[in-house]
Amino acid sequence: MMNNRGQSLIMFVLILPLLSLFIAFFIDSTLSLMEKNKLDGIITSNMEEALKNDIRDEDRIGNAIKKNEDIDVLVSIVENDLKVIAKSNKKSVFGKLLKFEYYQLNYDYCANYIDKKINKKCG
Repeated sequence: MMNNRGQSLIMFVLILPLLSLFIAFFIDSTLSLMEKNKLDGIITSNMEEALKNDIRDEDRIGNAIKKNEDIDVLVSIVENDLKVIAKSNKKSVFGKLLKFEYYQLNYDYCANYIDKKINKKCG
């Protein structure tokens, strides 16, 4: 009976680092997903405002998106099409533990001033 306790303790000690890595990855993934959703809301709300008010100034739209966030934005307007490409690097909480320090979040949206619908992942 005593040997089983020792074996269980050794197994727990061996599995603990893997469990810690899994938890760190889960927390980092969740935080990056929350950040992606937050930035997604900022970009889409600014695009909706531009479509609603027929704003066709690329710099104005880009600056409105960048106002509160550290994000690289490229806005292009060709005829009635609005396209926004954005990239953001967010620091990982457990980066040293997981062997990477930043998450790169990419956004690619297009919309049309006539139908006023925003499409994600336009090509």
